[in-house]
Amino acid sequence: MIDYYSIPENELPMSMRFLRKKLKQAGWRAEKLCRESQNNLILTRPDGVTIRVASSTPPTTSVYALRLADNKMMSYELLRDLGVAQPETVAARTAEEVRPIIEKYSAVAIKPIDGAHGNGVTVGVQDLAQAKAAIEKAVEASPEMQLAIVQPQLPVDELEQRVICIDYRFVMAIARIPAQVTGDGRRTIAELIECENATIRTEPYQGELAYVDAEAAERFLGEKMNSIPAAGERVRVVASCNVGQGGTAEDCSAKFSVERRKLAEKIARATQLPVVGIDYYGDQVIEINACPSLYYPTGDESAWRAVDAYIEYLAKI
Repeated sequence: MIDYYSIPENELPMSMRFLRKKLKQAGWRAEKLCRESQNNLILTRPDGVTIRVASSTPPTTSVYALRLADNKMMSYELLRDLGVAQPETVAARTAEEVRPIIEKYSAVAIKPIDGAHGNGVTVGVQDLAQAKAAIEKAVEASPEMQLAIVQPQLPVDELEQRVICIDYRFVMAIARIPAQVTGDGRRTIAELIECENATIRTEPYQGELAYVDAEAAERFLGEKMNSIPAAGERVRVVASCNVGQGGTAEDCSAKFSVERRKLAEKIARATQLPVVGIDYYGDQVIEINACPSLYYPTGDESAWRAVDAYIEYLAKI
């Protein structure tokens, strides 16, 4: 087996680097069967008990629960039975199937039914020609089901929040801020993005800040990419709030109400996911993640909170 601590940091995603650091500090042994096994680890606790985990997915997560989280229609129906507010969601393989929801909402978002990290997502779809292209993109990014889902386009000024529950208890809420640039009164948005990406930003999930996705920005802004913002003006440049597309994270746990914490815990129990990321957009739940990132670059000690809670959970199962 391979000693996980011997693997160079640049071969690990950011979240796993910090999980590894905390495991080593706590005296755990961490190994992999082979280098190509992604982040499927064999952990040995200080008490000698061996645990097998897949990144942030513990051995107590069932296959059914994993498939529930991966399949956006399954999770949609479960949350609907619970009475959880969420965007209307329909499955589609053809543009014609998208027609009724476009007519109802004017603009829609089309996503792979079982994708992640914003891959294969198209926003602002307003006609059948756009829908056809968006479905093809979503199906290509759908690893198993080759199917798309369609949802009404959500307003861009809402706040997206990722809630982490571990052992079915609320751990933290993170506000995910979409990628932005600051105008200087001279350069276009496209030039500002290029300058921003020449700073300390890195490939997605490899550092504190990811490159701003220029292609996603062009899809979101269109001709506005060539406009020149005023000096000091902040401009949102991508539709997604995903940190992998250049967004940032802020701990907003203190502002997360008791009622919403209880709802998150209810969702965790209903999905039977002992480690879960629940994504809110405004007051609606938009996604469930069975293998959420546990480290968020919030700039303070809260960045470690979910990592610590995960290790505490593994220590007692």
